[in-house]
Amino acid sequence: MQRSTCVKARCIRKCVFVLLLVAGTICLLYAFRVQLWGKFLEAHVDPGLYHVAYPQKYRFILDHPEKCRGLNPLMVVIVPAAPHNAKARRAIRSTWGNDSLVKHGTVVVLFLLGLPSGNSSEALQRQVYEENLRHRDLLQSDFIDSYRNLTIKTMVMLEWLRDRCPQAFFAVKVDDDTLLNIKGLVRMLLMLDAPRSKYITGLVWYDNVVIRDRASKFYIPQKVYPNSVFPPYPLGMCYIMSMDLPEKILKVAQEIKPIFIEDAYIGLCLERLHIAPTNPQDNDQFVVNPPPQYNRCYYSKLIAVLTYSPDQLVSYWRDVHKPGPPC
Repeated sequence: MQRSTCVKARCIRKCVFVLLLVAGTICLLYAFRVQLWGKFLEAHVDPGLYHVAYPQKYRFILDHPEKCRGLNPLMVVIVPAAPHNAKARRAIRSTWGNDSLVKHGTVVVLFLLGLPSGNSSEALQRQVYEENLRHRDLLQSDFIDSYRNLTIKTMVMLEWLRDRCPQAFFAVKVDDDTLLNIKGLVRMLLMLDAPRSKYITGLVWYDNVVIRDRASKFYIPQKVYPNSVFPPYPLGMCYIMSMDLPEKILKVAQEIKPIFIEDAYIGLCLERLHIAPTNPQDNDQFVVNPPPQYNRCYYSKLIAVLTYSPDQLVSYWRDVHKPGPPC
């Protein structure tokens, strides 16, 4: 009886061993297959899908060179915006884009658009023309406005700054969902006595890992950019640069194929120029993820903060600027 039990135990152990060996072999074969498939996909990636069509001779179909002509504005603020997002532009015009410094010409605010696409593109383009006739603040270039073309939009912005407004002291790029404190930004630049050359600041990201997950919209194949991290760059939400940088970045861009992640591409150009982005005096004044609960005192001290909707942007700005001390 005892011998029979031992034989059964040995058989069970052998079966378990064989099952584990088979399972391990299957796992190794699967991992090897996945690795081979990944290498196959990487080897057959079309880099053209991850680069953008720049440089090319894009032209402005809506332009306002007179906005800087005869003026020496302290800052030119360019807001890249989608053609259909008129509500965001209205929100900015009624809030920080209507600041007293803007009214008096110390700061110039303009919106930059590409061309609409899709079935309703002609009707939308007519609306864009009408909006520009009313407000005289739209720049539009003849590339298709899309997420994948944000780098083109940024480079076209730099071309406009270089050609139309080189006499300004600073240029500011701000996303259209950002609540900007114009006076706070001017105060920061003047207090810092910000350099007039080789200067760019904002919320600087360091050691930002290059996404290799093909399911991510930020995926960049190793074939397109081999390094595992991007060089430091200011987040596209809001960055400020001295007016020598548009020309410098455009020149070095002739040597670096543009990727579609626009702020990371600015970082690649800065690295080639040996220009390090400068951290602002207070990083906490540039906010990507604000607290869930609104606080008037907190918002009054910020320079740039993302909002979730044009209505929220207007609501927060009005509350911060209502009579009475915010804190």
